[in-house]
Amino acid sequence: MKKIIFSLFVALSSVSAVQAADANAGKEKAGTCSACHGPTGVSASPMFPNLAGQNDAYIIKQLKDFKSGARTDAMMAPMAANLSEADMADLAAHFSGLPSAIEQAAASATSGSSTDAATTTAVAGNVEILSSTPAAAIYKGNVAAGKSKAMVCAACHGADGNSLVPMYPSLAGQSANYLAKQLADFKSAERKDPLMAGMVAALTEEDMHDLAAFFAVQSTNAGTGESNEAGHKLYLGGDAAKGVTACIACHGVNGKGMKQAGFPSITGQSQTYLKKQLASFRDGSRGNDNNGIMRNIAIKLSDADIEAVSQYITSLK
Repeated sequence: MKKIIFSLFVALSSVSAVQAADANAGKEKAGTCSACHGPTGVSASPMFPNLAGQNDAYIIKQLKDFKSGARTDAMMAPMAANLSEADMADLAAHFSGLPSAIEQAAASATSGSSTDAATTTAVAGNVEILSSTPAAAIYKGNVAAGKSKAMVCAACHGADGNSLVPMYPSLAGQSANYLAKQLADFKSAERKDPLMAGMVAALTEEDMHDLAAFFAVQSTNAGTGESNEAGHKLYLGGDAAKGVTACIACHGVNGKGMKQAGFPSITGQSQTYLKKQLASFRDGSRGNDNNGIMRNIAIKLSDADIEAVSQYITSLK
């Protein structure tokens, strides 16, 4: 009898969460999900499930199970770790309200190919989903204006965004959305750095987008570091015993990241910078990662792990 009452309580809790959900808020929160599940909830990879049109109560239950460990997955565990019940309900409301894969395919077949793929830009949350468009034509900022404003950045980050100083990151080729977010986070103090705090204090939102656009269209230098076998294993396969997700899941096989999901490129960064960021995520002194993904991973890394994986990343081309 107690089990029945408990089950009814859980079911009623899920119903209450669904009723209180905000699909628009869920859309904003779903940007991180788009890398695997697609910007419209239809995955481009057979490895990941379609969420569009899925039952909202089912989505909530799966997210709760990933968070509690009742359902295990090295990639979803850190994604769900910091989600609140409201976050889960909002995400479920968003995805359940989207047309299913079959409905989207039918609509696409009906509309034909009238859309110019060279200029199409969709939006998932605050993340641009881009298709075959020249970079200068799609970024919110002005590349030419950004070039002029970037002169003050050159001392640390290099004239073309490729830093020659190991303690500072290279910005060349980085996602414009990611760069603009970091600048905004430095200004709001969500990401803390005494040098950057002073640099961004007078920047307007327009300035940030201009700078981001300029650095985003620069060419990234390939990594020149030596490979590392232990780091290679961590990067490609993670560490199941520690619950460490493989870096490749978010940053890609060549470290180029996933712009649609806000996962940064890490190619061309120095080991000094990479080690500092991993250590900062681990000790919590850096905490502006989406849903705490990096903090949940870094806290499980030993000093040897950080040394190995950062060394391997410097070899990525």
